[in-house]
Amino acid sequence: MPVPSRSGAMIREIPGFYYDEEKQRYFKIESGSTAPSTAAWSIDSVKKRKAEKELAKQQKKRQERTKDLIKRSSALAHPQTGGRLVREFGIVDPELPVESWAAGLRERGEIRFVMHRRSDDRPNISCMIINGDDEASGLGAAYATPDIHHVIGKYIPTDKNDQINFAITDEMRASNLGDMRAEAIHLDEITSMAYHKSSNSVIIAALSPSGSNGAIQSQVCIFHPRPSEGLIEDRDSLWYYRQEFGGRKPAWLLGACEHRLLFTSPVRGLTINSVRTFSKSPPGHLDGLLATSHGIMRLDGDNGTEDLRWVTPEVLGRNYNHNMPRHVFSVDYHPSSPGHVFYAGCRDGRIHRIDMRVPLRHDSDWDWWRHRSAVAHVRCLDDNQILAAGPINAMAIYDVRWGSRRGPRSGGNSAQEASQPVVRFPGYKNNAHVKIGLDVTHDVGGVGGLGCGGVVAAGLDDGTVGVFSLRTGRRLGAGDVDDARKLRATAGGVVKAIQFEKMPWERETSLFVGVGDVVKKFSFGVDDDEEEW
Repeated sequence: MPVPSRSGAMIREIPGFYYDEEKQRYFKIESGSTAPSTAAWSIDSVKKRKAEKELAKQQKKRQERTKDLIKRSSALAHPQTGGRLVREFGIVDPELPVESWAAGLRERGEIRFVMHRRSDDRPNISCMIINGDDEASGLGAAYATPDIHHVIGKYIPTDKNDQINFAITDEMRASNLGDMRAEAIHLDEITSMAYHKSSNSVIIAALSPSGSNGAIQSQVCIFHPRPSEGLIEDRDSLWYYRQEFGGRKPAWLLGACEHRLLFTSPVRGLTINSVRTFSKSPPGHLDGLLATSHGIMRLDGDNGTEDLRWVTPEVLGRNYNHNMPRHVFSVDYHPSSPGHVFYAGCRDGRIHRIDMRVPLRHDSDWDWWRHRSAVAHVRCLDDNQILAAGPINAMAIYDVRWGSRRGPRSGGNSAQEASQPVVRFPGYKNNAHVKIGLDVTHDVGGVGGLGCGGVVAAGLDDGTVGVFSLRTGRRLGAGDVDDARKLRATAGGVVKAIQFEKMPWERETSLFVGVGDVVKKFSFGVDDDEEEW
């Protein structure tokens, strides 16, 4: 029977003969008495080679059968186990810190904003503010809008395990610390809410039907959480702190705001989509931007003299410059600018860079970039990069040092004209939602909470939340956040309220997510049945 040689040619086997592939000829097999023992054509050498070939053939078959049984341990795939081992071998992965942080996210309790038992058919919280600046008392504070009409406040006490715990001490257990505290605010439909630290102001945007024809007008409400530092330190106040807060003295007295200011827009049909505040304002000075359906408005002032004015040219009837930003969904300040430069994301997919120091003219044209969908969110990551997210699963990072455009809007397909991003997020799934949650942080993944890289948490259209790396755009495994049994929007909706915040007395930034009528807290740590390293 012919057998293949090393060259691939078929060699016929002849009984009693041996074929030498190097010399390409047949030799008669001889016994040991007539052929040298080392000769290739000796019978002993032929038998030895035949046995070796058969053994090699069996080993190859065994390897083929067992190769699918050899798999990398699942423990090594975990960034906190496999990543540490890889680092021991000298391989440095810059993604490892944020990947390890995300993988270690565990649910650490929730804050309930309703009196009755939690229901799966209640609407999801649309707006919330989480504040963790009160290092003196160790109490966090939260404002949320569970019914889109009222602003409800609650305190957030956490224990040594970063767990939300209203019974850390016997005094706290017996106090009213866990009560809901409603501010004296009632609006028709709250659309956005933001906190401005320098002026201690909460800015609320809302819609209100005006007139018998049901035309829509927008309202802006400003209130200041009441500080506790003005209370007199006497026996009555100490008893009050013990009864209400378990002996602690929070910086804010929730549910007791003193000053409230309400603006009503004279423009019919105006919708305020989002509010953004400037974090580096001088003390006492309010500075914020409002993204509206008619352009961008600025809210500024000192000590109660707040004023609203247009940044983009005011719309007068139907005659306005179509090259100006219209129907703006989101705004964000440039991090190095003293409040003059910001970015605006619009319905038509354009992201404008606006400098308020430039004189406004109706024919002015600012630099802009084209996202491949409506820009529901825009975030400045640093001086050179911006993140944009919106429908049709479009989330990307753009480098503003190149790719900008000027001049009027050109025709054609906006997806084909889109600017080239430096990072894409293929795992972002949001097909049709504009009112959906998103937040960014750089303060995670480092030693002692110093941060390394950065992540973005974004609501997805299946009601879950995804955590993505800002460096690569890859969706990260996020522990309990990825568990739909622990985190999923109610009533078939999407998560609208997401915020990263570091609580007092804690080392790491936590992720807060509003689902249904509760706000859940996720922090880096271990499960109850696991051990700390």
